[in-house]
Amino acid sequence: MRTIYRFLRAHLLQRLIPRSRLAFNSRRPVEIVGYLSMAVGVGESARLCAGALSEVGRTISLSDVSTHPNENSFAGWTPSGLSTELPGSRIWHLNPPMLPRAILKKGVANFTRAFNIGYFAWELEVVPAEWRNAMHYMNAVFVPSEFTRRAIAPLTKAPVIVVPHPVTEAAVTDGMRERFGIGKDAFLVSFIFSAGSSINRKNPQAVVDAFRIFAAEAPGAVLLMKASGDVNKDGGLRELIASVKGDSRIKIVTDRLSNADINGLIRCSDAYLSLHRSEGFGLTVAEAIMQRTPVISTAWSGTADFCDPDNTWLVDSPLIPVVDTHPEFAGLAGAVWADPSPEAAAAHLRDIFRAPELALDKAEKARAFLLRYLAENSYEKALQRLATMQAS
Repeated sequence: MRTIYRFLRAHLLQRLIPRSRLAFNSRRPVEIVGYLSMAVGVGESARLCAGALSEVGRTISLSDVSTHPNENSFAGWTPSGLSTELPGSRIWHLNPPMLPRAILKKGVANFTRAFNIGYFAWELEVVPAEWRNAMHYMNAVFVPSEFTRRAIAPLTKAPVIVVPHPVTEAAVTDGMRERFGIGKDAFLVSFIFSAGSSINRKNPQAVVDAFRIFAAEAPGAVLLMKASGDVNKDGGLRELIASVKGDSRIKIVTDRLSNADINGLIRCSDAYLSLHRSEGFGLTVAEAIMQRTPVISTAWSGTADFCDPDNTWLVDSPLIPVVDTHPEFAGLAGAVWADPSPEAAAAHLRDIFRAPELALDKAEKARAFLLRYLAENSYEKALQRLATMQAS
């Protein structure tokens, strides 16, 4: 039944949703629609958007269309001064497979009463048929990176504008090393990932392999990975945990941690290691940069917008065919992603380990670059650009 529904959604429902004929109106409030009370990446994307627009004085409203809401997880994040006025535009922080349910929940007639902007985060150069079918009903599309823009722009006549996630130097929890039994003098390597967004794409096994190569020369090193996912339901996550069983230097945490906890973990790390096969943006990489932690990253996809050899340690990677059972990535003919080398990543870890002060200087350069990049490509500037397009 699930397979039939996905087929009908992709090839029928997506085609039936009408496109709004309204022009963008910058004087009316902006409604942010998304999984606002869920601990998932698209939920965090929506929350970051709401916070950024509220901070610059834009009048906004919120619409939570969460499928599994967990409001207690995000107490205190909601911006103040929310509008009850009908919006002139909406930003949908939902990828196309999530949209039909949300649009039907809000009402198709209601959908056409505003200028609709899709915020689409896609991680490959080949775009699925369902995404292509969804392009016709969005008046504009925001994307998190130039990598995603190049994939999406050929599929629509609507404006496609790069708007990276507005990462900030958020609050941190102190004492995270002590919490997980990591010595203050240990060389701590960290990685944060969600198994639900394709564990193969996040590629944590390569992180383990790189760390083990490095740790052979640095016996005091520790790897701590924070994984989001259900161990009882996710075979890939179970296999990863089983692969490090008995290795006291590698810890995989699946406990629910607050954003401040995660930021605290990243800040107290000596290096952040992401050997992703592909990212639409690379939120945790950007968060690590904002926390002044030296970053080692795959030299491909969305992270390339703010990671370069002057500010991060890049792992050059050959591109290989995508092989994955995740429904978003399975069966995409011609799709490729990166295959970063654990050996090359281990060499970068050695560089950071041997010259920590030089590494911190490089991390400061990364943060300065990221701050400039985010300021130049903000939500507010994207909305102003849409207003200019409408006026011309």
